[in-house]
Amino acid sequence: MPRVHEVARELGITSTEAVGHLNDLGVAGQTPASPIDDDTADRLRTHVRNGSRTLVGSVPPPPPPPGDAVATQAMPLATPVETPLQDPPTAETETPTDSKKAKRAKKKRSFLRQLTELPVLIVLAFLIAIVIKTFLVQAFYIPSGSMIPTLRIGDRVLVEKISYRLHDPRHDDIVVFAKSVVGQKAPDVPWYDDARNFFRELLGLPTGSEEDYIKRVIGVGGDTLRYAGTPRVLTVNGTKQNEPFINHGVDNSSPTITSADCKRLRMQVSGQGCLVPAGDVFVMGDNRGNSEDSRIFGPINRDKIVGRAFVIIWPPSDFGGI
Repeated sequence: MPRVHEVARELGITSTEAVGHLNDLGVAGQTPASPIDDDTADRLRTHVRNGSRTLVGSVPPPPPPPGDAVATQAMPLATPVETPLQDPPTAETETPTDSKKAKRAKKKRSFLRQLTELPVLIVLAFLIAIVIKTFLVQAFYIPSGSMIPTLRIGDRVLVEKISYRLHDPRHDDIVVFAKSVVGQKAPDVPWYDDARNFFRELLGLPTGSEEDYIKRVIGVGGDTLRYAGTPRVLTVNGTKQNEPFINHGVDNSSPTITSADCKRLRMQVSGQGCLVPAGDVFVMGDNRGNSEDSRIFGPINRDKIVGRAFVIIWPPSDFGGI
């Protein structure tokens, strides 16, 4: 039910005037905060809108005294100035319960919005990961011991793909290239295995069918290489090379590189060694006695290199540059 002061505001009159009109209608004992039923409220509206505006507290002027020869103008009594009453709080004032409900509703909307945004964020993160993996940096898992002691089985390295767009590979760079470069095609697997392997590669995890080699650049295009003797000694353009990274510090019996090996490796003979073709690199593993490298499959084209390994990221105890 509406209160008296609410109907008064609706009609544009004061609360006290509304109480006076209710008294005119025979509804006595009301205050501005009193509730009135809908029927009484309608009667009050009709009463006011029909022009009955008897002011509460006003007194009609007295009739002139009988026998006065001269009619005097009746002076209206001053209507008392009504001090507007402060309207009491209405039921619309927010309560602590309403505030809690509003907060719960806001949290619910926020949660639903987050659920809606989650698939978009996942797709966006996936696309960013693909771009980074394709053009910038990729994590690789070391599946074999061919680079011991520099890299061990289970290590994970980051390979950057930018520097070789700016310059050619350099001596002692550790590079990654696909097995398919040397004629070893990856086995056909179901599409779901391809998808699984792709996601594992994003994280540098083993796939069970690693399709990449990681080796050290020993020679670049135009170099004459020889690797022979007991222990083996590497010479590049006739200069003996210091190779402290070789496993156990010495190699006594791994495959050689001499002029007799050039034809097999599709390289030209140059003195007692072999000439690396222009645009190619010659790679070997640091674990010379247990490495399938260019001594087996020959030099590889620099365009086939995926990138340069520059840091070990796992395990934490081995974290650092290569």
